[in-house]
Amino acid sequence: MTFIRTFEDQDWIHLWPILQTTFASGDTYAYDPSSSEEYIHYQWIESPKATYVAVDATGAVVGTYFIKPNQPGLGAHVCNCGYVVAPSARGQGIAAAMCAHSQTEAVALGFT
Repeated sequence: MTFIRTFEDQDWIHLWPILQTTFASGDTYAYDPSSSEEYIHYQWIESPKATYVAVDATGAVVGTYFIKPNQPGLGAHVCNCGYVVAPSARGQGIAAAMCAHSQTEAVALGFT
């Protein structure tokens, strides 16, 4: 069972290795594989309107997503989301659960 909740500062220690592994492969996101932890923290946590984590039954972080405006100004009513699932948790429906969750959250945050 997966539970999705708002990111909390103490999640970063568990989230950073997942993001770092994903971005290092260079095949799913356009981040430079050598991006610093500070840069990725800003891009994934500070810059978006909201960031969430997916946790398993033991409370371990197994995924994450962010919501942000797709474009500034006249495009700000449309959201853009980025999703990452820990390699060890792939194929378990976590991305699908985060996608469904993000659609509800986007409306709650005022995106149309």
